[in-house]
Amino acid sequence: MVHGQKRTSLENALHVLKLFSIDEPEMSVTEISRKLGTAKSTSYRLLSSLASEGFVYKDPHSNLYSLGSSILSLANIVHSQIPISNEAVPILNMLVETIGENAHLSILEGTEVVYLKTIGGIYSSVDYIHHGSRKPAFCTSAGQAILAFHPDAAKLASNELQTHKKSTIISPLAFLKRLDRVRKDGFAICDQQYRNDITGIGVPVYGESGQVIASLSITAFSKRISSPEIQSRYIALLKKSSERLTDMIKLRKRRDMK
Repeated sequence: MVHGQKRTSLENALHVLKLFSIDEPEMSVTEISRKLGTAKSTSYRLLSSLASEGFVYKDPHSNLYSLGSSILSLANIVHSQIPISNEAVPILNMLVETIGENAHLSILEGTEVVYLKTIGGIYSSVDYIHHGSRKPAFCTSAGQAILAFHPDAAKLASNELQTHKKSTIISPLAFLKRLDRVRKDGFAICDQQYRNDITGIGVPVYGESGQVIASLSITAFSKRISSPEIQSRYIALLKKSSERLTDMIKLRKRRDMK
């Protein structure tokens, strides 16, 4: 949306739905109004309309709003239409069983990375990443592993850093150099901005025609994977896992063409 341009009612309604998260599953109309930047009466009308269609639910006792059952049915449809999310499950399980850390499948949506699948390991059970979690792409290894190969990487990086300039000191030029290194190395490794004690390692996942369509990543407590030897081992495992997932994608495409 152009800066300063007033959002339509539909845009506001969609924005309301995106406000809910695993970390904040319930909110009051006052909180929603504040985050939405609209009058409380406007937010109340939006919530009433969404509730009538089952997209939000209002607890009659607490008066707090949460996502409704209609969202669940849509989420199931989305997952059924993204074959890669199912194909990645055995690969993610293999990673978790091998190294014990959290493993994730992600895609890029705008300037955010969306975690389609995440499986918890035995060492890093609390990671603040869940199915459907969204994080700024620039501050995660999963996001950088995709962003580095995006045709509009320079523009996205500049917009991303401008949007989050209060939470980062890195310049667009320095970040582009980082993405260039990710392209050359074939992996991204960085401390996750949402948790400064968590380090992520991500690698790109290629589609049938050679374009990067997703990323595989692991996240772990930084002190556990600080040694270069451990990092090299994890990077090798991730790259091998990415190759396997790409092979599965190609096999599915060939089956679909028959």
